[in-house]
Amino acid sequence: MNNILQWNIRGLQANREELNILLSNFNPILVSLQETFLKPNKSTAFNNYSSNSLPGEESNGTVHGGIAILVNNAIPLSHIQLNTSLQAVAVRVTCHKTISICSIYLSPSSKFYSNELGNLIAQFPPPVLLLGDFNAHSTLWGCSKTDIRGKTIEDLLLKHNLSPLNDGSHTYLHPSTDSSSAIDLSIPTPSLYLDFSWDVVTDLHGSDYFRISIHSYTTAHPVLYGTWKLSKGNWTTFSSKASSDLGRNYPNDLENPIEHFIDILTNIANNTIPKSKPQSKKRDPIWLNAECINSIRSRRKGT
Repeated sequence: MNNILQWNIRGLQANREELNILLSNFNPILVSLQETFLKPNKSTAFNNYSSNSLPGEESNGTVHGGIAILVNNAIPLSHIQLNTSLQAVAVRVTCHKTISICSIYLSPSSKFYSNELGNLIAQFPPPVLLLGDFNAHSTLWGCSKTDIRGKTIEDLLLKHNLSPLNDGSHTYLHPSTDSSSAIDLSIPTPSLYLDFSWDVVTDLHGSDYFRISIHSYTTAHPVLYGTWKLSKGNWTTFSSKASSDLGRNYPNDLENPIEHFIDILTNIANNTIPKSKPQSKKRDPIWLNAECINSIRSRRKGT
């Protein structure tokens, strides 16, 4: 089963080791992060993952917001260029099927309009999975009240025939009042709604937001396999096959032309570019020793 993590990390640098542990333990195919608090010169690089990120906005020496998507290197990936003023980044990945995934953060102090989100959604090749902290309260997804922003999101969902995966569980714990709310949403387009299960993991991992775990019911391509040896590829044959196979006229009624294109290109690559041997064992980082594991277990038990 494929595992996607969604988390308002409240500081990537502060919680980098917590995220490293999650990556090592769960080996997710993708991680959607909000509020990284990163400046433009700070890295979002993690071993075995590619990243697409947008730095936070700096005001009076303090960085607010910031978002990132981490994608397992074993997953076919392309970046989606967005034309928007919203804090959002997006990728096109092939897991159990080829989908567009967007990580978004809407600051509670920022103003936005429903048409801005609608224009953003229109830029993604379908199907789409929208993951983010919307800072919008609505009883429809588990909050105790519905505010103006929540009503705006409700109208957007109705207009685009969308429904969150959220089951009413709270995703945010206020550090001062100890109150909780559900302001993180996971929104798929209709064709994806039955593909996923959705759970909130009640361990803050150093943040004041709970981590969301999204599983697909369909097995994906193996996560651990060899990488391309590009320097040893037969590029003459690759170019010739790509020109002939991709230049053909295909029916206009293909169910998923992008996935069809990827399948053809991958088949050409498999026949012309050698791969390294797949890893036989996932290795935990050297710092994840018995003492560290016991400390994590104790924290989860509240001892």
